[in-house]
Amino acid sequence: MLVTRRNMLGLSAATMGALALAACNNTTEQTGDNGDANTGDHAGTLVVAGNGLEGKFCPLFTASAADQDVVSFNNIALLMTDRMAEPVLSAIEGETKEYNGTEYTYTGPADISMEENADGTVTYTVKMRDDIKFHDGNPVTIDDAIFTFYAYFDPTYDGSATLYSNDIVGLQEYRSGMATLASLIGNAGRDNTDFTYWTQEQQDAFWAAVDDGGTKFAQEIVDYMMENGATDVASAAAGWNYPDLPADATATTFFEAIAAAYDWNFSACEAETAGSALSDLIPEDVYAMGTQGVETGDAAPNVSGIVKVDDYTMTVTTNGVDATMIYQLSIAPCSYKYYGDESLYDYENNSFGFTKGDLSKARSLNGQPMGSGAFKFDDYTSGTVHMSANADYYKGAPKVSNLNVVETQEADMVTGVQAGTLDVSQPSYSMEVESQIKEINGNDDVNGDVLSTFLHDFRGYGYIAIAAGNVCVNGEPASDASKALRKGIFTLIAAYRDSGVASYYGDTASVLNYPISTSSWASPNETDPGYEVCYSTDASGNPLYTADMSEEDRYAAALQGALSWFEAAGFTVADGKVTAAPAGVKLNAEGVPSFQCNIGGGGQGDHPTFMILQEAKEAFASIGIDFIVNDIANSADLFASYQSGAAEMWCAAWQSTADPDMYQLYHSQGSTNYYQINDPDLDELIEAGRQSLDTESRKPIYKEAMDIILDWGVELPVYQRSECTLVSTERVNVDSVVKDQTPYWTWKDEIEKLELK
Repeated sequence: MLVTRRNMLGLSAATMGALALAACNNTTEQTGDNGDANTGDHAGTLVVAGNGLEGKFCPLFTASAADQDVVSFNNIALLMTDRMAEPVLSAIEGETKEYNGTEYTYTGPADISMEENADGTVTYTVKMRDDIKFHDGNPVTIDDAIFTFYAYFDPTYDGSATLYSNDIVGLQEYRSGMATLASLIGNAGRDNTDFTYWTQEQQDAFWAAVDDGGTKFAQEIVDYMMENGATDVASAAAGWNYPDLPADATATTFFEAIAAAYDWNFSACEAETAGSALSDLIPEDVYAMGTQGVETGDAAPNVSGIVKVDDYTMTVTTNGVDATMIYQLSIAPCSYKYYGDESLYDYENNSFGFTKGDLSKARSLNGQPMGSGAFKFDDYTSGTVHMSANADYYKGAPKVSNLNVVETQEADMVTGVQAGTLDVSQPSYSMEVESQIKEINGNDDVNGDVLSTFLHDFRGYGYIAIAAGNVCVNGEPASDASKALRKGIFTLIAAYRDSGVASYYGDTASVLNYPISTSSWASPNETDPGYEVCYSTDASGNPLYTADMSEEDRYAAALQGALSWFEAAGFTVADGKVTAAPAGVKLNAEGVPSFQCNIGGGGQGDHPTFMILQEAKEAFASIGIDFIVNDIANSADLFASYQSGAAEMWCAAWQSTADPDMYQLYHSQGSTNYYQINDPDLDELIEAGRQSLDTESRKPIYKEAMDIILDWGVELPVYQRSECTLVSTERVNVDSVVKDQTPYWTWKDEIEKLELK
């Protein structure tokens, strides 16, 4: 198990993630709105559960879903979307749209229009309202939006958003000619004598920090790995996914390999933490070199595709159609006066609120955000974010005076609302949770006098993943043999999905066959041409199953199918068992092929995929393969195991954005391509999918892309579940909760209307 402090990255900081909520106790006694004394913090205070708070509340750098929730309460987004994730283009006056037989009117901060130009470019015009204020009283203007765009565009930006990947006119010319100071010094080496871009003193300080703090950082990894079987630095590094170190490697050279892998971005290196944070081990000035920009060549003074029209209007021009671009306009405008330097904002002279290559001011305010949303940020202490109502909120002051987002564990999601320490939570919905809610209500219903339940499809899905570089033949992740190896693993596991998902979720979830949420318009339907059950053929392409097969017959067929794939991968198979493995496949102490899958079941098997893996483990054993199910108690350790590239296999769930764009997850340059998939054909399809606004033409593109992902054998889709919002019937006016919730329109989208009793 990987020990780390690093938590899960969200999908995009430019689009707000769905809520992921948890809870803990808050016992301050106050007087409720109805004049009664309450046990708990409910006198005008809405208490919301949050899970995975990292304290990164600046919209530019927020990552975890829980932090993004805080950001969404604290900020506005330029683009408004409706219940079907369709953009609301005339949001200032509002647009009325029908959903499920009811008409709803959507309003937002800006009107957005799009025009295709004669030269093939596309221009988006953003016109903002002129009556929105930041929490410090300053107006929100187009200058704040421009400052925010330039922060995302900066060459040293290292947050999780990928706005810089959009083909905005002039963007790459602006981002060129700059590198970080740390990457320049680190890549130049210890014997450098050219001090064009840095001083001898800076170089000496840099390498002194590497030799001291960097060595300690790597030594903690070595120590951990030696407690788990490593014999020296080289073997420890190999086990940590750095296999190319020489036999005489030291902790110092190990750290240099880690740092080089992250282009000497020390903040990014924190993903490898095995104890101490790197920021605690090296001097602050050296740590800052990892994000300190240095001009090394010519660059454009601005992004020519970003144009200010007036104080509340701007245009964004892209090179051709980019289907994802309109959703990127959902950025939260950040105050250049707060997150930047007011004296450095001079649009006419290409100065955008900060020195290019220096986002240190915004980073320093991660824990002290200031926005223009429904709630003002007060503080974050003892696992609780305290917020207060924004009386000047452009949609009207919230009905509750305070909002607390509280960190806790999944086990407290339901009982916390029952006990009165929470008003709203989002438990992971299962048969067990459903039964628990019904029992609390005492009426065999998920809605009653104690708890009210709101369900909709989750805008993501559960999956099992394989890192291609860690599970391959002869060190060649893209080879046919490596793909066959991974498809053999998934062919066997896939057979147990039906029973495992039904056991955990009952009829509130379904088994998936493609790596996309069924809530997306791009999701293949069973009636579509070419639709297939994933991993349901042998290595010759023959179907493994027939409609009349019993469950046991299906399991037997899966075993034979898996063996055929293993043979195709180069394994020796005799008498229904694997007897020898090809080069590059990991063996256990007994010389048996061994694979490990990490799963976050709290150390107790509490996970929808746990039973699937346990049954597959027995099946693997019957054919001579050691399959290890590593149930990790701390979810942060699970996330870090695959974010660092160390994990072979893992179970997790994606939280998807409104558009099905695959760049961030599967493109070879995607910022969260933890699968380590690198396929030019897939890259081409992903890029092609961005170049049309017509969903009918984009859908087959994404189907073909998903077929490639499945052919690589790096992802096994497992389940599409329901998402639950649990509300206290006793303390919340349930009639004020959003009706007709969808994955793209939840209770938080009308947070200002929520009332306590």
